[in-house]
Amino acid sequence: MNSSRHSDPQRGFPAPLPWLTRAGATPHVPGSPPEIISNLRALLAEIAGDGTIDRPFTWPDAGTSISLRKAVHALGTCGLVKREGRPTRLSLTDEASYFLDSGDELYLVALFHAHIRFFGEALAALGEGLAHNELNEVAAEVYGLRWDSLDQVRRRVYWLRAAGLVDYWTNGKIVPAERGLRFLERLKLVVPDQLPHRHSGQILELPPPPALLAVELAEVDQAALRSRKRSLGYVAGGTRVEALARLVNAAVPAIKRSDFRAFCSGEFGVLESSAEQTLGTLRSLGLLTQVGTDTFAATELAKSCLASDEALDFVRLLHLNVALLGESLDALDNEAHTATLLSVLAERYPDVQLTREDVTRRIALLLETGLAERIGLTVRRTELGASLVNTLPLLDRVTSGLPENADQGIPRGSSAAEPHAVTDTGQRSFGSLATEVVQAATDSADYQRFEQAVAAAFHALGVDVETHGGPKKTDVVIELWQSPTDRQRVAVEAKTDGAGLVTDQDVKFWRLGEHRERHMAQSTLLVGPQFDARVTQEAAREKVALITARELADAVMRHSRTPLSPREIAAMVTAGEDAEALALTWRAAERRQEALSLVLHTLWKSGNDPVDIRYTTGVLGVSDIWRETKGALETPLDSSEIEEALTFLGSPLIAGVERQGGNHVVTAPPSLAAARLRALAAVIESTGLEGPPGRPSGEGPPTPPRRSSPESSGNPSVPRQQDSCADVTPSLVRAWAKGQGHAVNERGRLPQDLIKKYKQVHGHG
Repeated sequence: MNSSRHSDPQRGFPAPLPWLTRAGATPHVPGSPPEIISNLRALLAEIAGDGTIDRPFTWPDAGTSISLRKAVHALGTCGLVKREGRPTRLSLTDEASYFLDSGDELYLVALFHAHIRFFGEALAALGEGLAHNELNEVAAEVYGLRWDSLDQVRRRVYWLRAAGLVDYWTNGKIVPAERGLRFLERLKLVVPDQLPHRHSGQILELPPPPALLAVELAEVDQAALRSRKRSLGYVAGGTRVEALARLVNAAVPAIKRSDFRAFCSGEFGVLESSAEQTLGTLRSLGLLTQVGTDTFAATELAKSCLASDEALDFVRLLHLNVALLGESLDALDNEAHTATLLSVLAERYPDVQLTREDVTRRIALLLETGLAERIGLTVRRTELGASLVNTLPLLDRVTSGLPENADQGIPRGSSAAEPHAVTDTGQRSFGSLATEVVQAATDSADYQRFEQAVAAAFHALGVDVETHGGPKKTDVVIELWQSPTDRQRVAVEAKTDGAGLVTDQDVKFWRLGEHRERHMAQSTLLVGPQFDARVTQEAAREKVALITARELADAVMRHSRTPLSPREIAAMVTAGEDAEALALTWRAAERRQEALSLVLHTLWKSGNDPVDIRYTTGVLGVSDIWRETKGALETPLDSSEIEEALTFLGSPLIAGVERQGGNHVVTAPPSLAAARLRALAAVIESTGLEGPPGRPSGEGPPTPPRRSSPESSGNPSVPRQQDSCADVTPSLVRAWAKGQGHAVNERGRLPQDLIKKYKQVHGHG
């Protein structure tokens, strides 16, 4: 349809955002090119009618429902939808409302061009026609957008075809239509030679920090850098320099608490409780300080940043108060995904445990200030970021290398069931493994590399793993322990693709069914770099679960910090399971960890604050703890979460907190509580040698007994497995190792190779 007659002749196209602030990903809407615009209109109409974020939505002709949250997530940041209020609701931008009312397809494409890199530029690059792979080469070589697959180029072409701007020929060429050439004349395109990647390696001259801030940067030491706040916390208007500057300015010369709440509500449309959280966050970030009973003012450092009117100064100040902010910028010297950056930071700074959300918020701030840029799904720092990081005091990195063979997969034909220990070296091993999973997924020349990486990843997730491969066999079988009488077997197929996209030509679903039956598995899981729409549809019909390499890598990293049980992991590998339910489970587990840390550190702070000791003897009630911690998290802890943490900390095994009437007082420093937890872990791991037969210490929890086979059940003629190593204990292995001159720790996990050598020497199977 020619929709230009619906256009408002007075309404021009949206002005393109600066290149660095545009998104790299194009919106995904299911359907073919003739369908996606009408499907998008259906989604926008639903949001306009009711923006409840978690209510169900059904794409036209799709038949299955998803949440609005999930549908909108696939749109990315394209200028159509915004989130407002708490609880969060969705609403349309003015531009989206105009498109919905007018049906102007050209306006929609212009809006995408304004918010997304290489959109109008892709149309201009076509010339007399290019294939998808040729257009992808232009994106990489001319515009610095190096994507792992053709998916992003295909999405852009789909929208251009949907608007009638290009034609797709049978020879695979995308050719501009006459309508597209006329449309190009109305667009403002970037000049490639002026893009940041064309000037990589240049060191820019930065504006110097204000004198007061320069002194702070010069005098900060390693102890201060180690004590920085992990969580950025909630800020009304988002953690953006513009919002921070407005909030700081409101507190010059000073502002009462009630006036600050009113300011936040009026300026950013947030509730008073959110304004109160914002106040707590700004104080913890060193931007505001209390100057009276209920009065607050901008700190001298914050006022100096406000006076300089330089966004970089706010970043410099935040770096002094937020853990690994400048260090994240330092780690972005090469392109990296969020998961990769998370693993790099875990390797360099194992004592500072960031979550994926923590890293995502730091990246958002760096992108917003032009210190980093998105390249497809990856992020890298700009020359401005490189110049700034050279001037920042950074936390010293851990210099010890990876443990021997840390990033190697499981040998083929072996069985492994034990998760790695989450120690410093174990954390680095997880990071190496996550990186290997993603990289091996596109190594078509060595498919066994990906199979081994997938097997190692599930091994790290704490499930039983069998590696097979070969004709008429699956690649990997995993078994998830559900209960003493129930376990789930899953046949896992690993598919590589050099272009990063597994298509229906690569997968024979009938063969997957044969593999499932051969290995007596209850379900099938397909792992690959990405999957096209046909594979996704066929997998849904055949009840085959899909997981991308990046999703598996992310799960490995998340599990290393917050382990889940095999029963909970099952949701990730079972077709038809709600992925959001697994995400909620993980977020709940991570929140319990955050609550534990916040509660203990709050009590410790009160127990060492002279004012608190004078008036309360350092004793806090649940309401006191809530008040002290409410600004640390976007959603404050509730009383039940605080009580749960206090109960755990007060157990005799930890003895970190003591109840005094209805209140609580700290009885041990956080470092001692952490040491006790590590000691408990070491005891649990070391006693594994004295557990069930054939189970050496240091290899995780005992393997549950498998279901009885017909041959052995009730048949006395079939001999039972004998306890071939019941007399193997950690002390015996340590004594033997010392006698042979092997270095061995007095406590904790014993190396598997050492245990195997002991068994071989002493004839234990």
